[in-house]
Amino acid sequence: MPRPPLPQHLVGVPLRTGELLAHVSRRQVAGPAFRSVVRGVHVNAGTSDDHRVRATAALRALRGDAVLGGLSAAWVHGVPEARPDEPVLVLCPRPAPRSRPPLLVVQQADLPPADVVATRWGAATSPTRTVVDLLRSLPMPRALCVAEALAHRLGLGVDDVAAQLARQRGARGLGQARRRLALLDPRAESPRETALRLLLLDAGLPPPVPQHEVYDTEGRFVARLDLAWPALRVAVEYDGAHHRDARQHSRDLARHNRLRALGWTVLQVDARVLAAPEELLRLLGGLLVGA
Repeated sequence: MPRPPLPQHLVGVPLRTGELLAHVSRRQVAGPAFRSVVRGVHVNAGTSDDHRVRATAALRALRGDAVLGGLSAAWVHGVPEARPDEPVLVLCPRPAPRSRPPLLVVQQADLPPADVVATRWGAATSPTRTVVDLLRSLPMPRALCVAEALAHRLGLGVDDVAAQLARQRGARGLGQARRRLALLDPRAESPRETALRLLLLDAGLPPPVPQHEVYDTEGRFVARLDLAWPALRVAVEYDGAHHRDARQHSRDLARHNRLRALGWTVLQVDARVLAAPEELLRLLGGLLVGA
């Protein structure tokens, strides 16, 4: 009897060999239509080899009480900041298997139930546990960039993360996480914005206000600025690739003109400026005198 085709909702989903054989033949599994992600777990050949696919495959291969952590947990929580060459991190209460595929790290960790949540891709560390783990394990400024992006996306406050830190005992790097928590600001809307804010603070400039809203004299909303010093009407904004779009560029011009009419000086920053920020810091130093 011929097997039914693979249901549409399973296309692109990593499946164990037994699950796949319920829909296709063993010859098809071994053929060009599917590829192995990790041993015993397969996916359609046309599926992209991104972090989410590898993370889901790792959970299916390890089964049981395996939980995604770190950047892998951030990915399934909606912050895809893991690079293609970075391994999937899986936490297990049992010792790590001796042989495992490349781009997979398995760490032994006995997580309390409150630190584990179900996602559409599988079990992962809870949002607050993930933020703490990022703060204690990643190098700066990346640790804060990803942690703030996750906190902003999921509506976490500094107090939420602090409470998680108080519950989490014995892990390496908790002291470092506490120091970094003092810099955490969930108002930041992108990792680039966080990196820019840290650059300004490291240069000794006064702390800016993230996502400051500007209204005109009649109370009408004008703009929300990435980083601002409201008392001096000075702001810095990160200029991402989407600003190159012709329509967006026209909207930006109108917005900047309204800000200038209200007395605001807004400096634009892109990736090149972040890589060589000396001129930006010199300009801001002059604008922020007396702040």
